[in-house]
Parts: sequence; C-alpha cells; structure tokens
Amino acid sequence: MEKQTETGLPPRRATSRRDFLKTSAKWGLGLLGLAAAGGSYATVLEPRWLEVVRSRIELPDLPPAFRGARVAHFSDVHFDFYFGADRLRGLVRKIQDEEPDMILFTGDLVDSSMGNAGNQVSEILGKLQAPLGQYAVLGNHDYFDNARDVAEALANGGFRVLRNESELVHRGGQTIRIAGVEDYSRGKPNLSNALKAAQDEECVLLLAHIPDFAAQALAFPVSLQLSGHSHGGQVRLPFAGPVVRVPGAKLYPDGLCRPGGGKLQLYTNRGIGVTGLPIRFLCRPELTIHTLV
Repeated sequence: MEKQTETGLPPRRATSRRDFLKTSAKWGLGLLGLAAAGGSYATVLEPRWLEVVRSRIELPDLPPAFRGARVAHFSDVHFDFYFGADRLRGLVRKIQDEEPDMILFTGDLVDSSMGNAGNQVSEILGKLQAPLGQYAVLGNHDYFDNARDVAEALANGGFRVLRNESELVHRGGQTIRIAGVEDYSRGKPNLSNALKAAQDEECVLLLAHIPDFAAQALAFPVSLQLSGHSHGGQVRLPFAGPVVRVPGAKLYPDGLCRPGGGKLQLYTNRGIGVTGLPIRFLCRPELTIHTLV
C-alpha cells in the first residue's frame, strides 16, 4: 500500500530524466500541433471567412427620403493575390444577397497590376446592381502599375469612379452627395475640387481610401467618410488590437469613430483580401452594411 503524507496525498516523487524527456516531448508535440493548427486557421480559414458587419449610422443632416437606406461598403479586394475570380464571384453574390440601395468601394481592387484580368473583373463586378448606384475610388495599390486600367475595369463593371469629383444621388425628390478623392499616398487628393459644387447643409458622403485623410476632411462639410486601407491590421491580438498599423491608418484602423468630436464620422472597413502576407488572425474579412438614419 502506498504511503500517505499528512495531507492525505501520495508523496512527491523525484522526476527522472526519462520522465522529464517524455513530458517535454509531449508538450513539444502539442505546441507544434497548436502552431500548425493556428497557421492553417490564419492562412486558410480566416482569410476566407467573410464577416457581414451591420452598422447603423446616424446622420443629422440626412434627408428624410434617404432614412433607412442600406449601403454596402467593401474595400481592399487585392485581386490576384490569393483572391481570384471565383472568390470575387462569391463576394458579388454575397453583396447582392443583401439587396443594398447603394454599393460603395473604397479602393485597392488589385494588388499590383490589373494585367489581362480587366475584362474578367469587369464582367464579374457587372453583376452588382443597386438602385442608388455604385461608386468607387482608387487605393494606393491601384496606382502601382496603371491606375487608368483599374479605373477602366471598375467603370466597365458599373462603378462611377470618383477621382476628386462628386455626384448627386437622388431619391424621393431629395439628394445627398457622394464625393471621392484620389489616394493620399499615390495620387493627388483634392477635396476642395471634389466639393466645389456642394451646397450649404448638404449631406456629403466621402470615399477616401486612407482613413487618416479624415484630418483634411474635418475642414470640409463632410458628414461621413468611408475608408479601407488598414485591413484592420490583418493580425490582431486580444486586448491589444492590430499588431501593425500601416501608414495612413495609424489613427483609425477599423470601425466607426468621430474624429475631432464634431460633425464628421468615419468608418474604416477591414477589407476583403490580404497583402504582404496571406494571413488574417482575429481580423476577418469584412463586408459592411450601413443603415443610414
């Protein structure tokens, strides 16, 4: 019979070298298994696990005719970098299933070059339909090879590409203005030119690829800025947020905020694709459905 200690438990035994090596091997194999599983999750599962985020945004200057309008907002597809035609078709189907009133794209359609994929991308995007229209701006990656090719692919796919321009959107006899600027790091954004036709007290939605452009937008009568670029960091840690904050998205990496505490609101979308490394961790791809109220 095994001796008992005063606590009623069996006495401790000195750990032998053999026991130590066996235990270490088990822990090592377990950690390797966790790392492999985590690697598969971050490279295979999460980058394809689209999250539909539903956002309700209150705009005091929104005309009554637009109250309840549903806006699909997506960004940073990075086509041809682990994101091909089949996945783009799936994204288009997902957007259409939401039956949005308007579709807005905030840049980085391609990762480095449109190449020979322009017609194919245009054909796929052409399946998107929204009664209030589809609007887009270019992102920094769209300028890497030939921005004109990317803009043409978007236009042929049914998007009105706003390059320091704006356009009125009509509904029920009332209007809002959709403005878009060139990318801050690769283009020459000119919000003053984009809003030259804007009227006082007009509700203005601004598309700007880089969220930190809000520092400039604060000086203009913009109600809501929609952006991308950050990818939410692609890799996030609990309680710490993005591991890396890229230039242009250091202040506002994701979600809704109010820069400056005034009228302007900003929403940063985490994007659809990846760049640099084909991984996402605790930072799923995002399609946002904004309801304007």
